[in-house]
Amino acid sequence: MKSILVLASVSLMALSACVDSEKAAMRRAALIAQIFPNPADRTGIHLAFPVGSSLEIIYFKNEVSSNAIDRRVAGYCERIGKPVLTVYKAPKASVATLANGTQRPATTIWYDCD
Repeated sequence: MKSILVLASVSLMALSACVDSEKAAMRRAALIAQIFPNPADRTGIHLAFPVGSSLEIIYFKNEVSSNAIDRRVAGYCERIGKPVLTVYKAPKASVATLANGTQRPATTIWYDCD
């Protein structure tokens, strides 16, 4: 009986971890869609997170170029009425965790809209 309860608890924790990662992926996708309304502009982006006038972008270099990311973010800055784009923190290698728990190499960059 005790082992059944332990197994049930472990199964429930595993299930809730999956739901949380799926919910996180859905929240990320919704946030990306708010920042980049054109579906084509979302290609290759894992995260787009605005903080004040800054924007953190995590993207996959094998799916989208850094120049394309620059253009997309410049469009975002124009849309929010702050058309001067600067790189706030230089690109650096990072790791993105996908909804299924796997990790992929990515690039993180911070922009600032002035």
